Amino acid sequence: MSVQLFPGRMAVMAMGVEDTQLLLYLRLIPLHNMELEGEAVPLRCSEDRLSDGGAFLLENGHALFLWLGQACPPELIQGLFNLPSLAHLQPNTVSNARRLPSPSN
Repeated sequence: MSVQLFPGRMAVMAMGVEDTQLLLYLRLIPLHNMELEGEAVPLRCSEDRLSDGGAFLLENGHALFLWLGQACPPELIQGLFNLPSLAHLQPNTVSNARRLPSPSN
């Protein structure tokens, strides 16, 4: 099965300004310092904003990417994936991810 992370050329040509802007300038949402009941505040996506101890969600309106720093707190890894550390997480798999309660599930 092939997964298309970015829309094709024709789809991009048919996009509105907001969708095109989001495709070109990804949203970077820090997860490591987010309050449980608070609203996520996206940052301008830049390598300088990523931190070794952080966890970030990157999104472009078509795909989501989870970026975990090497020094990401073990409690966060345990809470998200039910694994003791980042070293136990296999790239490109989310089968260990916990399903957290939300209005959409």
